Amino acid sequence: MITKFKQGSYKLSAMAVVLILLLGAVLLTNAKVESNASSRAESPEEENPVAQFEVDRLIPSYKWFNNLNRAINFSKFEFKVPDYMPERYQLENINLGESFAKAHKADLINSVSITFVSNFGQKDEHYFEMVAAKGNGTLLEHNFLWGAPYPQALDRAPSDKQEDMTIGNINGVMYTTTKIWSKQKPETAKSFVWQDNGVMYTINFYSNDLSQDELAKVVQSFVSPGQVQHVDYKGEGNSFALYDETDLQEAKRILGFPVKIPVDVSDYGLKLSDSSLMRADDQNTKFYFRPDTDVLWNSYRVPFNSPMYELNDSIEFYQSKAPVVDVKRLSFLRKLEMNGIGITAYADNDNIYTEPVHSDSNQLKFKTQTFYVWQQNGVYYTAHFYGVDKHQEENLNALVLAPVE
Repeated sequence: MITKFKQGSYKLSAMAVVLILLLGAVLLTNAKVESNASSRAESPEEENPVAQFEVDRLIPSYKWFNNLNRAINFSKFEFKVPDYMPERYQLENINLGESFAKAHKADLINSVSITFVSNFGQKDEHYFEMVAAKGNGTLLEHNFLWGAPYPQALDRAPSDKQEDMTIGNINGVMYTTTKIWSKQKPETAKSFVWQDNGVMYTINFYSNDLSQDELAKVVQSFVSPGQVQHVDYKGEGNSFALYDETDLQEAKRILGFPVKIPVDVSDYGLKLSDSSLMRADDQNTKFYFRPDTDVLWNSYRVPFNSPMYELNDSIEFYQSKAPVVDVKRLSFLRKLEMNGIGITAYADNDNIYTEPVHSDSNQLKFKTQTFYVWQQNGVYYTAHFYGVDKHQEENLNALVLAPVE
């Protein structure tokens, strides 16, 4: 799925590197179907509607949110957040994850990272990150610090500069380096690290993005989430992932129509692997495919050991009140009809909405990409097939016939 993002359109932090490492571990184990409901059910006898909505994500431990309250519902530890923010900044995303490198997760830590951004998506964009973590090991050892270069060789100094520092009444350590690879030009990256009540914290920033005075105000403003008064953590208008029935109901409220959200597609093994509500003009995502309207985006991936599909074949399924693609910019392929519904197939020969994706088995070839577009009961549907060449019409028919809820 990484190939479906526009190059240079996202920030790669230490947490992202950890997640990439985690992906390798996950793919070597059996996929775990995520059901947040079962862990929070009040009693086994009580019917739990949340369990009806399940997403078989590749990395169940990683979650991202557009607001603090939803993140707290899934966090495995209590943490504090800044109650001061420079006026030019706003909340971007909140990510939850876990990191480990040793056998049996001996060095496991759970983490929360909150990114704040100004001038989102513009050339003069600025951002900084707060990380809270709890568990075994340190933020330095788990490569969460922008101010300590990655990869961290055990026989080298931890960074270009490391010094004890007191900011207000907070005693910590400042890490500084200029060996930055996450931006196009070299800049000075800093990480101020401290501990509070058994939780590790850091503020990661570039020296041009946060002044020393602003850093001091941010660090000294940390309070429990229930005490926040001066920072907006609601994330209204931003995109968000769907994890349980709560998110699904909120997505339907925003969209204003019932949605199709089958967990399985046909009999060929494709399962729901991701689900997000993409908001028009959001301030927290930089996907290559940017719809101009609010849209429910479901992603279906093939089984890991599929005998007929390549590993990274998938179907991206979009639902909205207005078309998400301009068919005039696509190349017409054919028309077909399913259950009385007229459907038109297109190709994106000029790569307007997508970039070429190499075949898993032959890097000299590219996956086929087909857009199927139709309308049912005033709702526009677009199914984008990456590969999935065999039984394509059967898989498409399953989406067309899927009930709304």
